Amino acid sequence: MKFRIISIVLMSGVLMFSCSDNTGGGSDTPVEVSGKVQGGYRHLPISMTSDSTELIVYRGDYVKFYVDDQGHAQVDYPLDIAELGVSVVLKDNTLDQPFFKMKTPGSYAFTIGDKVGTIDVVELRQSNYRELGAEEAWKIVIKNPPLLLDVRTKNEFSQGYIKGAVLIPLQELQARAGELEQYQNQPILIYCATGNRSTTASKILLDQGYKDVMNLRMGIMGWASKGYNIEFR
Repeated sequence: MKFRIISIVLMSGVLMFSCSDNTGGGSDTPVEVSGKVQGGYRHLPISMTSDSTELIVYRGDYVKFYVDDQGHAQVDYPLDIAELGVSVVLKDNTLDQPFFKMKTPGSYAFTIGDKVGTIDVVELRQSNYRELGAEEAWKIVIKNPPLLLDVRTKNEFSQGYIKGAVLIPLQELQARAGELEQYQNQPILIYCATGNRSTTASKILLDQGYKDVMNLRMGIMGWASKGYNIEFR
């Protein structure tokens, strides 16, 4: 058991970014963020004809940039976000466009070709949303179990999961959220590997009218590090 728990922690550690320790909750008014979430990714359209671009995304979002060049011949656009170590070329608006996980709240300058902009990474804060540490989540699970929703991949799930969890990978959640309709007014605790994908998943459910959404901060990595039980198939 200890070996399997250590494996989960190590695998989580190789993710591109780890999640922030900041907690959610607070304001009743959600921040107006940029773009739309589709298939688990936040799509950020960039107009090459505007003077500047200011974007807002949530911490934990997987983002994809899309260039709108107003019908001009397609060219390659270099994208650089120096503080995040991002330097790629955006080619065309296909499903293969590179994506980036937003790790830490803050404001980051970026350039796409000659265009200069900023991307602000903020915490998800809504009155019906909470972020929980592993110990707080464990107490809730033991005392009054909520629906546990695992939004990792099938492969990750097979390598260890929290007992009783339902698996719906993040990229499938928008299309399959109706499967959870009976829990729309009940507590749902969402987790992933380190707490990033579960933030995006939380917003998807909140936008579809779910009333009591909780996010396991630091994910199953944090849960395992506390020695709480992990199930294996």
